[in-house]
Amino acid sequence: MALNELLKFDKVVPLIPRTGVQFLDFGFSLDKQSPAPKEWGFFDPRTTLNNEKIPPCVRRGDEETRGVESYAVDVKSIVQMFDRVWVPVPFLRRESQGFFRGPTNWARAYLAKLDEPDADGNAYRLVIAVDTALIDFIESEAYLAPSPMDARTGREFALPSHKDSIDWYYSETWVKDWCLELFKEMLEAEEKRRRQFNFRPLSNDEIHDQMQGSNEHVARYRAFVDLLFSLDIVPSFKLVDRVSEPRTPPIDVDLVLDLGNSRSCGLLIESDPEQLGVDITKAVTLQLRDLSRAEQVYSDPFPSRFEFARAQFGRDHLSIRSGRAEAFGWPTVVRVGVEAARLAARRSGTEGASGLSSPKRYLWDEDARADSWRFNSASGSQEQSGFATGVAFTTLVNDQGEPLHRIDKHLLDLDPDKGFPAIRALYSRRNLTAFALAEIFVQAISMMNSPMLRLRRPANSELPRRLRRIILTMPTAMPLAERHILTQQAESACDLAYLSLGLAHMVYNDDGTSRMAYTLEGRTHADKDDTGPEVILQWDEATATQAVYLYSQVALNHSGDARTFFDTVRHPANRHDPQASSRLRLATIDLGGGTTDLVVTSVAVEGSGANVTLIPEQEFREGFNLAGDDALLRVVREHVVEPIKRKLRDLGLGERADSALYHLIGGDRGDMKAIELVRRQQFATQIAAPIALGLLQEYETYDPLQPVESFTRKFTDFFNADSMPTADLLAYVNAELAKQGVRDFRIQDIEFEINPVEIDLTIRSVFSEMLQALGEVVQRYRCDVLILSGRTSRLPAVRQILEESGAIPSHRIVSLHQFRVGRWYPFRDYRATVGDPKTTAAVGAMICLLGNGQLQNFNFRSNELRPKSTARYFGKLDQSNRLLKADEFYTDLDLDNPDYNLPENPFEFRGPMPLGFRQLEVDWWPATRLYSIDYANPESARKLNPKTPLRVTISRAGKKLVNKLTGEEYMDNPGLAIYRIEDRGGTRVPNDQLRLRLQTISQSQGYWLDTGILLGS
Repeated sequence: MALNELLKFDKVVPLIPRTGVQFLDFGFSLDKQSPAPKEWGFFDPRTTLNNEKIPPCVRRGDEETRGVESYAVDVKSIVQMFDRVWVPVPFLRRESQGFFRGPTNWARAYLAKLDEPDADGNAYRLVIAVDTALIDFIESEAYLAPSPMDARTGREFALPSHKDSIDWYYSETWVKDWCLELFKEMLEAEEKRRRQFNFRPLSNDEIHDQMQGSNEHVARYRAFVDLLFSLDIVPSFKLVDRVSEPRTPPIDVDLVLDLGNSRSCGLLIESDPEQLGVDITKAVTLQLRDLSRAEQVYSDPFPSRFEFARAQFGRDHLSIRSGRAEAFGWPTVVRVGVEAARLAARRSGTEGASGLSSPKRYLWDEDARADSWRFNSASGSQEQSGFATGVAFTTLVNDQGEPLHRIDKHLLDLDPDKGFPAIRALYSRRNLTAFALAEIFVQAISMMNSPMLRLRRPANSELPRRLRRIILTMPTAMPLAERHILTQQAESACDLAYLSLGLAHMVYNDDGTSRMAYTLEGRTHADKDDTGPEVILQWDEATATQAVYLYSQVALNHSGDARTFFDTVRHPANRHDPQASSRLRLATIDLGGGTTDLVVTSVAVEGSGANVTLIPEQEFREGFNLAGDDALLRVVREHVVEPIKRKLRDLGLGERADSALYHLIGGDRGDMKAIELVRRQQFATQIAAPIALGLLQEYETYDPLQPVESFTRKFTDFFNADSMPTADLLAYVNAELAKQGVRDFRIQDIEFEINPVEIDLTIRSVFSEMLQALGEVVQRYRCDVLILSGRTSRLPAVRQILEESGAIPSHRIVSLHQFRVGRWYPFRDYRATVGDPKTTAAVGAMICLLGNGQLQNFNFRSNELRPKSTARYFGKLDQSNRLLKADEFYTDLDLDNPDYNLPENPFEFRGPMPLGFRQLEVDWWPATRLYSIDYANPESARKLNPKTPLRVTISRAGKKLVNKLTGEEYMDNPGLAIYRIEDRGGTRVPNDQLRLRLQTISQSQGYWLDTGILLGS
C-alpha cells in the first residue's frame, strides 16, 4: 500500500491561501497506551428520528457517568461508520473565551483502517483536507470559510475539545443529515452483505428501529470528533497573510515530467532564493494523491492511464445546503495513474467510454468522438453515470475538448458552436492529453504548496510556491507534427489548470482579443501579469538518459574531471583517431512501452582539469514504434492465451477452442453488445496483461548460462488483493466460454507455465531484427559506450541480442537498471542503483535543465541539443510498415529548415493508404507510420473512385515565423497538407474531397490495451 510519509507537525501549521485543497496525513493506533478514550456514553432517548436534540456525552472512557446513559459508542462503532468516507470537521476560529461560530465548511476528515499496520506500526491513517479559499466575512451571513481578514491577522483555527460548547455546530441541518446518510449507508452495507441478492434500501422507520437512540448518528459523530482531539496529533491551522501589500514573491518550482505511453513520472525542483545554484539532492518525486482512497499517495512511476471521474470530498448536495456551493471543488475531470487503473478495473460495463490507457498514443486523432465520454461508474456516486462535464474544467473547453480561449476567432465566425462550453463531452482523443496533463499539474501545484513539503524548508515555510517551468521529455524520433501537438496540449493544460484553480483569469479587450492574466501566485514575473509558467519541450528521453550517466561519472565519480573519465572509457579504436581522441561518443537505446529510440551523441570538453564545460552534439537519432507493449502483447498471445486454449481443448472443445476465444477476445463483430466490448477490454487489462507482466518479471532474472527448469504458477499468484480481477469479470468469462460448449471451466483454476527459455524466444522474435539494425549503427559510429535504458531494457534478451550482434564489446554496454548512481538519485533503490530505468528520462531532463550553470562540477550545454526531424524519405507503407523504393514519393526531405518546401511531385491515389517515412536510404530500414490519406466521406469515394488514379500533391501546412526573443525562424505548424488534386484526366478536384490526417498507429479504433483485441490483429 502506498502511504504518505508522516511528518511531525508543529502545534500550528501555516496554510497558503488559494492553493486549492491541501492534505495533511496522520497515523495512530488505539492501543492501551493511547491517551484517547475508547468508549463514550450518551443520553439519547428514543423519540423521533433525527430530531433537533443533540445527545449529550455523559461519559468518556472510564470516567464516572454524569447522568443517565442510554447507550455507549466504542471505537469499533466509530470506525464502522466513518471508515474511508469524507466527513466535515469543525476547525473553528479561536477566541479568548473559546471558539467563534465558524468557519463551518472548510475542513474534512477521512479515516482509514489499514489492512495491516504501516512501517511505524500505525493501525489507522487520518487525512485532513482543507479548502484554502478565502471568503469575505459578512456579519449577517453564515461564516463558512476563513476570510481575508483572518489571514491578515493570523487567526488560528482548531478542533474544539469535549469541554467546548459547540452544540450549535452539531445542530446544523446539513451536518446532521450528512451523519444520517453515513449511518444509513453503514446499515445498508451490512444488510447487503447478509442478504446479497435480496437486498433493498432501508426506509427511515427501519433505520430508526436499528438505532439505539433517535440521534445515534450524531452521537457517533460527536465521539469521532472527540477522538480526533484526544489523539493529540491534529494541529491548529492559520492562514498565511497573502492579502496585505507588499507581498514577498513566491518560491519558484520547476516540474519535470516524463509522460510515457505506458508509465509516467515526474520531479519537482525548488529554487532557493538565497542560493544561485541548485542542490540536486533536494529534488522530490512528484506525488499523486488518490482522491478516491485518500490515504494512498503514489510517488513511483505511475500508469499513464486516465479515467473520467469527478473528485468528491463527501456529499456535495449537503455541503451546498450550508450556503457554500463551491466547497472542495476539485477543478479537473479526470483521475490519472494507479487510481485511474483501479477505477477502470471496476467499471460496470454499461456506462460507455470512460478513459484510455494513455492519451499520448492518440495525439494524431483530432476527430470528435461519435458518442459521449462518461464518468466512470466505479468512482463512488450514483451521479457519475452522466456525461463527463459539470466541473470547473469543462466550462473552459468546448465539446471537442478545445480550450475556449485558444480557439481562433475566424473559426468561431465559421462555427459559433465551437465557442460554447462542453455539454455532450465529445472530446477528441488528442485533446484528452491536455485533460490528463492538467490533472497532473493541479496535483503538482497542490503538492508543492502542501505543509509537508514547505515545512521541510523552515526558512521559507510560509512562502507560497509557483510553477516557473514545465519541462516535458519526448521520444527521440517523435515526428515534428506530433511534437508540435504535444507542446500545444501541454500549454493548453497549463492554461486550463491555472484558470480552473483561480490562479489566472481571462482579460477581454475591446477589439475582441483576449489574454491570460495571472495572480501574483501564478505569474512568473512580479511586474507582468501575462507571464505564466514556461512549457519546455526540448530534450528527448534517450538524451536525458545520457545526462544521468555523464553526471554520475563526471560530476560525482571524477569530481568534474571529464577528460580523465573520457580517457578511461574511450574505445581503443578511437584513441588514435584525431577526430575522436578528445571526445566521448555515447549511444543510448531507450526501450519504453511505446517507442524504442537510439541516440548517438558526441561529447566534447572545453577547459582544463575539473573546470570544464561539456558540449554535446547529436550525430544520429532514430526511433521506432516497436517497444515493450508489443512484447507484452506477444507474451499475452503465446504464454497466456495459449494455456487457456489448451485447457479448453482438454475439456472437450477441441478445435472449437480457437473460435471460442476469438469470440471472447478477438476483433469486433457486428452483433457485439456494449457490455462485450467493455469485458473484452477488461480481460486484457485485468487478466491478460497482469499475468503477462508477472511472467516477464520472472523472466527478468533469467540467465542463459545458468538455465532453470520451467515451473507453474496458479492464476491467483499473479494478483494481490487490490489487483484481483473483479468477480463480475471472472463470472462473465466463465459464462461466455460455457456458452461455447465447454463444461466445468473456471479461468481461476488455470495454471500458467513459466518457461524462461520459451519466453526468451518470444522476446527475441519481437526485438531481434530492430536491435540488430540499431546495433549496426552503434558499430558504424564506433561508440565508446552503449547505454540501455527504459523499463523494457531489463529483459535479458535485449542485452543478449546486442552482445551477439558484435556491435560493441559486452563490457561497454551499460544496463541502467544495474548502474550505481549514488544517493543523489531521487528514484534510487536500496542499493543506490537506478532500479527502474523508466525514471532516467525525468531525472536526466532535470540535469539538462540545471546543467547550464546551476550544478557543481557539471557544466553541460544542453541548450546545444536541438531535436531534429528523422524524416528523409516519405511515401506509401506496405502491410509490414516498410517503405519500399518503388513507393517513395519524396526524398532528401529537410523539414527542420523553415524555408524548405516539398517538391511539387504528385503521387497516385487509388484508395485509402498509410503514409510514413524512414531516415536511411536503404529500404530494409524500418519506417514509421505518420499519416493516412482517404476519401473525405462515402459520397466522395462514390464520385471519385471511377476517376482514379488521382494525382495528389502535398505541401507544408504551416508558415514561417520568427521568435522575437531569439531571432530563430520556425514553422508555426510543421505538418503536411494537401496542396492540389487532379483526376486521371487532369481535371482539378477540390482539396476537401480527400483527407490527409495524422495517424501514427495502424488501428484507428485504438490500441490493444484500449480495445482489448488480443487475437486476429
